[in-house]
Amino acid sequence: MAKDKITAAGLKKYLSLFEKSGAYWVCLLLIPVTDIFVSIMNALLYQNIVNAVMVSDMDLFYGALWLAGVVLAVNMARCLLIYTYMYHIRQIMKRLRLRVMTHLFHLPMSYFEGHHTADSIQKLCFNVENIKNSLANGHQRVISPIIIGTAAIIMILWLDPRIGIMVLVLSIVSVRINIVLSKPLRGMAVRIQKLLAVCTERLTDILAGLDVIKMFSGARVMAEKYSAANAEVAVETVKRFRRMSDVQAVEWVFGFLCNVVVLLIGVFMSFAGLVDFGTVVAILSLQGMVSYFLSNIGSAWGSLIDAFVLADRVFEILDQPFLQENCRIGSQDTESDLSMENGGIQIKDAVFSYEASERVLNGVDITVEKGRTAALVGESGGGKSTVVKLLMGFYRLDSGSVKVLGRPLSDYTPDELRENIAYVPQDAYLFTTSIKENIRYGRLGASDEEVMEAAKRAYAHEFIMSFPDGYDTLVGERGESLSGGQRQRIAIARAFIRNAPILLLDEATSALDAESEQFVQRGIEALMGGRTTLVVAHRLSTIEKADMIYVIGSGRVCEKGRHTELMEQGGIYKRLVELSGSHVSWKNPSFSSQQNSCR
Repeated sequence: MAKDKITAAGLKKYLSLFEKSGAYWVCLLLIPVTDIFVSIMNALLYQNIVNAVMVSDMDLFYGALWLAGVVLAVNMARCLLIYTYMYHIRQIMKRLRLRVMTHLFHLPMSYFEGHHTADSIQKLCFNVENIKNSLANGHQRVISPIIIGTAAIIMILWLDPRIGIMVLVLSIVSVRINIVLSKPLRGMAVRIQKLLAVCTERLTDILAGLDVIKMFSGARVMAEKYSAANAEVAVETVKRFRRMSDVQAVEWVFGFLCNVVVLLIGVFMSFAGLVDFGTVVAILSLQGMVSYFLSNIGSAWGSLIDAFVLADRVFEILDQPFLQENCRIGSQDTESDLSMENGGIQIKDAVFSYEASERVLNGVDITVEKGRTAALVGESGGGKSTVVKLLMGFYRLDSGSVKVLGRPLSDYTPDELRENIAYVPQDAYLFTTSIKENIRYGRLGASDEEVMEAAKRAYAHEFIMSFPDGYDTLVGERGESLSGGQRQRIAIARAFIRNAPILLLDEATSALDAESEQFVQRGIEALMGGRTTLVVAHRLSTIEKADMIYVIGSGRVCEKGRHTELMEQGGIYKRLVELSGSHVSWKNPSFSSQQNSCR
């Protein structure tokens, strides 16, 4: 959609948010129709009563009583329409939230790595919720004045064309001026929504990093950043209110002008005998509907613009391409170089870059035979974790092939691939629920007995039972009530219960103290038994027993072999171990010269 106008394509996209909502639109149209009907019946009722009194006609009086009964019945029907209307708004919002959330689940990892978490939260929660206000009030504020005002003008034209033409001209002029004044409102609303997203991001960073902020006395800096973003929102909001005030002032002036002109001309025409007084009273009653139209159309247009801006924000998610559940992942090469049936992992000539940036992998070859363990070591940023993400189907190779269990990734859907993989990251995410449910997340249908057995095999059962609530203990947000070692052992138990043939370990012990590492390492060794395992690690203790070690740097495999073989070669790996002790890492600047052989 264009920044400052609503296009036909934009309107079509906006209406697509409300699929399967025909009853809502029917109610939205019928409610103002009932308002019109009641207002017209009231006008005719006043006309009949006034004329009945002035000419002493009982038939007109009985007609007025009949009209009063009709008005009462229509008002009762209107109450039922409003209830139905609100019910369908709730149904629309339920479907819309589910649609956005489902779309988020299917977006590639690159989307989340390029967008702040707070931005997605604001779109899913605040923007979607504000669309509900548009459904409940915004659409009515646009449609009702238009329908009611148009019907009132038509009725006035029918009662007296001369007065009706005058009212029509004033209405057209008012609408035109309001549309011109409202034109900048869309751009203002877009800026406000973007600034509100920045405020949400600042606040999320503060809450997520509160311990770091306190530790490094960063409260003042973070508060200043939030205050600056908040001040920008206030400035833009005031500008928009000022423009809305101009629109509402024009609405009021034209509404007042129209009322005065109709009153003066109507009274003059009545005294001159050009129209009966009952008709003048009826026109004045209908003029209230015209005034309602003139005093609301400008601000209603601004409200509709707000709704379109909110929809734009939601479509920033819905317009993102996503992976279908039956899509192909990675290479379409169907030939396997692995000799064994249902082989392990094979990566061949892998080339990969993140969104046209510098290549992260540049011709990588890695093979992990069935039931064996391979380790990846090397510099930070060298591509180790990228290999893990590719194996989990989070990204597609630029070229080359990846095979898992003897099958190319192109044979798998994302769900099928991940059912064959258990994953233990460096910082395992725990959900705000019980320990039992966090372990069961590895396989949702697992029984309590299977959960307990997995915890025992991960050496987590003992510390879990030390809590008063045992497996029902709530772990808090991100598992903050547990230590790092305890969180990792729960993650290992989650991998145990997954019972997958492929195991991926991404620096699973690098952030632990020595005591915690012992427990976690015992759990990992038990987990690795009989599984095809790929380990990304810095600690020598986690990789020296690997069947094959790959030294990766600058996106290439620099060396490969067993620990003893690589040490005997006296190359990069040996130099790396000597410089880093028990931590295999290329963070030491004196080791940078060794990277040249990887280029």
